[in-house]
Amino acid sequence: MSRGSAPCNLADPSKALKPRNGSHDRTDLLRFANHIRAWGPAAIWAAVLFFLSALPDLGDDFELPMGDKIAHLGLYGVLGATLAYGRIRSNASVGHVALIGVGLAYGMTDEWHQFYVPGRSPDPIDWLADAAGVVAGYGTALGVLGRTGDGEADSGETRGHGG
Repeated sequence: MSRGSAPCNLADPSKALKPRNGSHDRTDLLRFANHIRAWGPAAIWAAVLFFLSALPDLGDDFELPMGDKIAHLGLYGVLGATLAYGRIRSNASVGHVALIGVGLAYGMTDEWHQFYVPGRSPDPIDWLADAAGVVAGYGTALGVLGRTGDGEADSGETRGHGG
């Protein structure tokens, strides 16, 4: 038996899933669903980035100078925006710097991952483009969604700037 848990009733699996107090709280299920709605887009986009990163040798088909850096900026801008969306939607107490740090760390692991993909290689300049995208996307999403750090609408009046 694990620390602080009730014994598992294998004879009746429905009882094994119930908390100690004997009741499931519907609000727990709703809270879980809200977290999925809030953070799901960031998780799905991270999976898309991983898939794209796993593609071997994309070639140099970009028409623009520094086109691959612009692609990194845009792709990671979406990640930054989904992280901001998750924070706003979930009313999380996670700080902005921590969430941006998550995006930066993901970009770093993405570059490291490319070391193992045939025809691909890690590039610190790509990571800088990823980082710029995360910050730009995060900040833009906060501005567009009109939210402050505490999830309140930012009218300016809440900080003494209104008339």
